Amino acid sequence: MSGPPRGAWAGRTLLVALLWMLGGRVGLLVGVAIAGYDAVRSPRPRELLWGSLALFTLTPLAVLARGLPTRATLGPEIALGNRAAHYLAGAALALLVLGVLREVLDGVRTERQPAADEPAARTLVLRHPDQPAGDADR
Repeated sequence: MSGPPRGAWAGRTLLVALLWMLGGRVGLLVGVAIAGYDAVRSPRPRELLWGSLALFTLTPLAVLARGLPTRATLGPEIALGNRAAHYLAGAALALLVLGVLREVLDGVRTERQPAADEPAARTLVLRHPDQPAGDADR
């Protein structure tokens, strides 16, 4: 293993700062948890996407655990009152964005790397064009 990629700590710090700005204290805790997990495990993008799916799956369960609203209280305010579902969805969204970004960046990095059979530096090879048939007589 060659160690963490260049700028890994700067990226983690940016993630924590962004989640802190968007989510307040809970965003800070989620950002620190994701950054700590990333520092310890260095998860693959697929693992981050599965974690996101798991948290998105838990979000409606958090709504059901609180109890479904009655017809009289049904409205947009039910989403405001359930902070657990809100924070679960926010953490899932953060993992989703991080997983997709890593997947795309890994694809870009592999496209930039030369294949094993290609030379490391490309050289310009000029070939002489074939002489036309009419010029062979001269």
